[in-house]
Amino acid sequence: MNQTIKLADGRKLGYDEFGSQDGRPVFYFHGTPSSRLEWQLFGSDALAKALRLRLIVPDRPGMGLSSFAAGRRISDWPADVASLADHLGMQRFAVLGYSGGGPYAVACALALPERLTRVGVVSGAGPFDQPGLTDGSAQAICNFSSWCMRNRGCRARHCA
Repeated sequence: MNQTIKLADGRKLGYDEFGSQDGRPVFYFHGTPSSRLEWQLFGSDALAKALRLRLIVPDRPGMGLSSFAAGRRISDWPADVASLADHLGMQRFAVLGYSGGGPYAVACALALPERLTRVGVVSGAGPFDQPGLTDGSAQAICNFSSWCMRNRGCRARHCA
């Protein structure tokens, strides 16, 4: 837990490991905003062991134990992942991105196809800086929340 490596450019990359050292290697990319600690909300070391996984959960730049890197882009992430995999002695591995971690898993699929055994995205969220991407999303969330509340016999109080 609470491990770091020094990358070639001098930055620090924080990560945690769960599961078995001889398990199938999977990198889990946390949501946004979050950190390597997110895994403990969903799973545990015991779960990773039961699934025979070696789960590596890195912090992205500026999150948790990882150094901030001005001007970084999602497409820069695969190089950090490859450096961590090399440090851990992993030639091939899977990646799993949850929510805001989804685009980072896809970036690895594009940049590291020869190293990946599998790519998963769960509830993936794209970059929200595209014009019009989130138009109407607040109302859609309220509509859905109101529907859910009505079907449970109570009313949503926070949506107009």
